[in-house]
Amino acid sequence: MKVGDLIRTAAVTVEPEASLMDAAKLMSTHRIGLLVVVDPLDKAKMVGVLSERDIVTAVAKGGSIYSPIENLMTKQLISIAKTASIDEAAMTMSKFSVRHLVVVDESGKLFGVVSVRDIISEERIIKALSTSVF
Repeated sequence: MKVGDLIRTAAVTVEPEASLMDAAKLMSTHRIGLLVVVDPLDKAKMVGVLSERDIVTAVAKGGSIYSPIENLMTKQLISIAKTASIDEAAMTMSKFSVRHLVVVDESGKLFGVVSVRDIISEERIIKALSTSVF
C-alpha cells in the first residue's frame, strides 16, 4: 500500500497572515493536527506548516492568539511522495520526530497530509485482515 492510498480528504490550507486563533479554529473544525500554509498569491505554493505542537509552544511562550502564524509556522516542509510506501512514511516520521507528513504528487504539488494515526490505523487493519479466516 502506498501513502497516497491513505489520503481520504483534501489537505486544509491557510495563509501566513491568518491568526493563531484562526488556525486553531480550522484545526478544531476539521479535527486535524496540521495545516499547510500556502502563499496568498499562489495557493499552489506551500510555504510552511503549522502543527498543534506549534500552537501549544506559541501559547506556552506567551504568544498572542491574534499573532499571524507566519512567525510561528515551521518553514521546513517535510514531505513524502504519494507513491512512497507506508513503511517509508513511518521511518521518515521517526527520523524527523514529526506526526504528520505533507504528501506530494509527481509534480511536487500538494496531494494531502498523512498522520501517524493514519499509518497506525492502516497497519492495524492490515494485521487484522491478515489473521482473519475467510
